[in-house]
Parts: sequence; C-alpha cells; structure tokens
Amino acid sequence: MSTKTLTLSNVSEIFAALPREDQKEIFNIGTVFRLLDLQKRLAQAQGNVQKFEAKYGTTLDMLESEGLPDDADYEMHEDYIGWHYRARVRKKTQDPLDMLSGVSKGHELERSYGELSA
Repeated sequence: MSTKTLTLSNVSEIFAALPREDQKEIFNIGTVFRLLDLQKRLAQAQGNVQKFEAKYGTTLDMLESEGLPDDADYEMHEDYIGWHYRARVRKKTQDPLDMLSGVSKGHELERSYGELSA
C-alpha cells in the first residue's frame, strides 16, 4: 500500500473525479458544518464586543474617533487591544458567513443537514 501525501491539487483532482451528485453532497454537507462553525465564532466575537461596549459605555468606532481618555489605565489599554482583535474576528467571520449563507440558499442544504442530524 502506498502512502501518498495529500496536497491541494490531489484533493482537487480526487474531487473532480467524483460524480456530480457526490460533489454536490460533499459541498452541501461541508457548507453546513462551516456555517455552524462560523455562526458560533461570530456569536462569541459579538458577545465579547458587546461586553466591552457595556463596560466602557461606548462603541469601538466612537472610542477610535475620540481616542482613549488621558486617564486610561493599563486595563483599558489591554481591553482596547482585545476589543480590536474581537472586532476583527467579527468582521473576518461575517464576510465568509454572508457568502456561504448566500451560496447555500436554494441548494439541498436543509435536506443534507436533516440527514446528518437524523
């Protein structure tokens, strides 16, 4: 038995060699799992951003336009860095989520997910 290292081109070749129905099924199932992962990541990022907003009574955009207060302590500086990170995660997650949500509409996604959860 030979062991061949999988590469992107190998996977692409294998996928291309599959029947069209199998390709669609793999795409649908993969999309469901990726959507679930992105939704979870987005919820976590949004929750973290909302905690910062509640803690400081402002949004990151407002804080950016006004700047950190002169009396900002070490904790606020650390939170500011974390806030930026969570906002970037939210943006980086929202874009592919929107794209995959649009792609999944009109496909057999619901049927595939139903079969997975049954």
